[in-house]
Amino acid sequence: MSATAATDRGPVRIPSPDHDWTVLLFVTEPGIGEALPRLAGCTTGLCSVRDEAASFARANARVLGVSAHPPGALGAFARERELGYPLVGDEDLELGRMFGVPEVRVGERTLYERAVVVLDRRGRVRSVIHPVPDPARHAASALKTLAELARAPRYEDV
Repeated sequence: MSATAATDRGPVRIPSPDHDWTVLLFVTEPGIGEALPRLAGCTTGLCSVRDEAASFARANARVLGVSAHPPGALGAFARERELGYPLVGDEDLELGRMFGVPEVRVGERTLYERAVVVLDRRGRVRSVIHPVPDPARHAASALKTLAELARAPRYEDV
């Protein structure tokens, strides 16, 4: 699997050709907790990943946030919080549906539930983490999975 996705910083390749892992952080949207308290914490989750940027770099992982918004819609949000990684706008829900990421309806809109999808360099899904009940542990969940995958034997395609 290989695709190009639109982000707040321009197009990116999924999976990253320059990293061992691509970590897709599926989030709802900032402020969603007012409408759906069980999904509160989008900002906390995204910032937890920002705060662990060095750990993701050591794991040779490219991090991308993914939301069901138009590309660039959360660009100002990302800059204000200095996230340091691109946010994919997946307004048609194609990327999330490709990986089976759970969705939730909010009024007339469909958004993603909080989840993590880890891809290897070839685009194979190596892990899907859902639910991520504690947004403050969004980064920790992904990093734990990356550590487990790094220890696992790799079977490359022939």
